[in-house]
Amino acid sequence: MKKIYIDESPAGSGKTHRAIDWITCRTCKILFVTERIEMLDELEIAIRWSAARHYSNPVVVKVHSGQSKHGISIGRRIAALPGTHAEHDHVIVLATHSAMLRSDFSGFAGWEIIVDEVPPFLDSEPKKTHLDAAFFRRFYHLEANGQGWSVVTPTDQGRKLTVQSLRRDESHAHMAPFHGRVLDASRGGAKRTVICDLPSWEAMENDDVEWCWASAFSLRELDPFDKVTLLGNRFRSDIGCIFSQTLEPEPIEWIELPPLERMGEFSFRPVNIRYFSEGRTSSGNLFSDEAGIEMLRKIGSYLAGHLPAEEYIWSANDGANSPRSLLEEAGMRRLCYLTPRQAGSNKHAAISSAAMIYSAKPTPGMEMLLKSLGIDPALWTRSIEHEAILQFVTRTSVRDPDNASPVNLWVFDREQAQYLKDYFDGLPYVAATMAWIEDGPNVPRRGKSGPKKVIRTPEEQKAHDAEKRAVDAARKRRERAEEKLRKAEGKLKKAA
Repeated sequence: MKKIYIDESPAGSGKTHRAIDWITCRTCKILFVTERIEMLDELEIAIRWSAARHYSNPVVVKVHSGQSKHGISIGRRIAALPGTHAEHDHVIVLATHSAMLRSDFSGFAGWEIIVDEVPPFLDSEPKKTHLDAAFFRRFYHLEANGQGWSVVTPTDQGRKLTVQSLRRDESHAHMAPFHGRVLDASRGGAKRTVICDLPSWEAMENDDVEWCWASAFSLRELDPFDKVTLLGNRFRSDIGCIFSQTLEPEPIEWIELPPLERMGEFSFRPVNIRYFSEGRTSSGNLFSDEAGIEMLRKIGSYLAGHLPAEEYIWSANDGANSPRSLLEEAGMRRLCYLTPRQAGSNKHAAISSAAMIYSAKPTPGMEMLLKSLGIDPALWTRSIEHEAILQFVTRTSVRDPDNASPVNLWVFDREQAQYLKDYFDGLPYVAATMAWIEDGPNVPRRGKSGPKKVIRTPEEQKAHDAEKRAVDAARKRRERAEEKLRKAEGKLKKAA
């Protein structure tokens, strides 16, 4: 049974600082994983301050994809760390969630890993490999599932190819995470699925084609570490935990770290949650149609008129013609905008107003992958969309023990607001209220749509295709019999 240490203390209670204190007061080798590259500098400063208090002098290293290392992949740089620091007794390496998902940890015996905040666990990666169709045909099979995705399995030669051998090949080292997942999915009794959005390997041969593969990350990939510690609010109800328990061949023994006592020192404060949509949830479709665009402009105008002049933070989906750009056009201050992912940051703890108009629903392909694992796609929305909003709004003064200012939060729909209220209701120093914005803009009704796209697992698709073939064969037999009968009746008429 795998043992995993877990700290589920509430957001803002000091999980990260406790972990930093623990790794700077003793000699150890640590891989400390956080969500964003932007957090690495803030973490390094906190680690060096803590080390000075403990009179320790760890080697602190940051490893991320933004560094120029002569084309060496992030996975190879992380895999090399145990050798690079073999002579060091006290090492703290800082990396990101995305780097963790791309790395081979087989050489990390004697090291510990701390994962700060919940990683996505459902991992996808775009690729452009138009010269490599022969490589993929040699080592992998594709089997279409009928939903625009294909299931990837190894050929006989693919089963013989090791991940380590692939990492040593400079032309294909970037495919090592993909290959490792495919091999793991082919184990007897494995529940993992690896999918890609190509109908055949020949489809990648156009140099304009960018394809994507996806699979779920398993905590079993962290087995080489001497100790695994996860820092995450409500982690065991998160989709990441559900993925892990689904994929693990053996149950996980969760060892809870003592809850932080700092919560009792917090000043009492009200938290007011307001939302715009009573009956319709956020979605990319809603935010992109004509009526939704007009609604977003009105939401931006409303928020600009109700948020304090400069002392607020806000976020929204970004990109061309995105909610962010529409909200900015309507009056939201560009300088107050932050990217949606802000977990772990303390930079905005003096601000008491935040707004987030955000959607992160699973795509049809991700729905198929979730269903193949027996996981309700609604859990994705709760863990990815709702948790991102919670992490964002708890960057505010609600995390400051001495700040008793009322905290005012705005989100798009009732489900998002309820998720926040459920969280704040569990904090003894918060009185949370939740209300629909009655004088806000009208939210467009859901338009008529065609039949809902059916998401099937590979096994369900095989059965569905077999049933279709059987129905088609029966129809053809019936048509042939009817044709014979018509011909026979014609002959009888002529004979009469």
